[in-house]
Amino acid sequence: MMKLIPLVIEGKKIVQLSQLTIDQANDLRSWLPSNSIKKVNFQGMEISDCISFETYEYWYRTYHSLSRAYETILDF
Repeated sequence: MMKLIPLVIEGKKIVQLSQLTIDQANDLRSWLPSNSIKKVNFQGMEISDCISFETYEYWYRTYHSLSRAYETILDF
């Protein structure tokens, strides 16, 4: 599983759930509190399904370490 690079908007690091695979995004959505997914305005565009990079990073470290035992060479 590749780690996402955060977007920096107004000094805050965020990631979009839509940058993940469908399975990863669904896993993360089920783990998150419902009020943690936000919309962010950037250069006149509304970016939906955003979460803080810190939240994503915590989930990534936890999920990655738990699922690593099940990875194969095809997952890289």
